[in-house]
Amino acid sequence: MGVKSHKTDILAHIDGPETLAGQVVANAACITLLGVLKVCADVQGSKVKITVYLAGIEIGSGVVDLKNPSITIGGGAAGFKAEVKITLKTNPLALEICGKVCAPFVGCKSGCTTLHL
Repeated sequence: MGVKSHKTDILAHIDGPETLAGQVVANAACITLLGVLKVCADVQGSKVKITVYLAGIEIGSGVVDLKNPSITIGGGAAGFKAEVKITLKTNPLALEICGKVCAPFVGCKSGCTTLHL
C-alpha cells in the first residue's frame, strides 16, 4: 500500500507560522487599563479582533493586522467617556494600548500598557 497524496490542504483550518494566530502564545486575552477600561483581543488567522469595554459595557470593536496595525475606538458609558488607541507591534508580537478615561467631577486619566500575544 502506498501513501495517498492530497491535492487540497486538509489541515487548512489549523493556523501555521505564516499567520499571526500561528505565532502567538494565546489566541484570546483581555487586559484592564485605568480601572474601568477592558480591552480584549482575539487572534483569528492574520487579524486581531479588538473589543473595548467601558465600565462593563461594550463601546466598540475593530480589527488590526500587519497592513492596518492601528485603530482608535472611543465612546461613552455609565457617565464615563473613553478613547483607546491600539497598535499591533511585531517584535515581539504585542498590542500597545493607550487610553484616556474621563469621569464627571473627577476629570481625566491617561495611561498605556502592553498586551503580549
